[in-house]
Amino acid sequence: MARPKKDPTTRRTERVDVRVSPLELAQLQEKAATAKTTAADFVRASALDQSFTVVQSTAPEFATRDELRRIGVNLNQIAKALNARQQALPASLVSCCEKLDILFDQWLNHDHSDRPRAQL
Repeated sequence: MARPKKDPTTRRTERVDVRVSPLELAQLQEKAATAKTTAADFVRASALDQSFTVVQSTAPEFATRDELRRIGVNLNQIAKALNARQQALPASLVSCCEKLDILFDQWLNHDHSDRPRAQL
């Protein structure tokens, strides 16, 4: 199926060329990246006094997520070994899990301050 034709009034057929310095271009690209849009869309919206919402994420970057995944794998292996031996969880492991739980709540924007912590 072919792509539907755009309404002629919404088609962008005209161009405006603007010269900027390399520093200005870098600043525009940085602002556009922050807004998760292209430089052209950012310039168009700014020039036409249009606003757009920039949502800042508190989620960790890939390297941090990968490291947290590895920690989770290690914790799972520890839990399996302790369950196999039917041993109680050491206090240090419980403390570590509580700290990780707090970090995950912050990154996922969960507010569980009123919820009692689950007992391990």
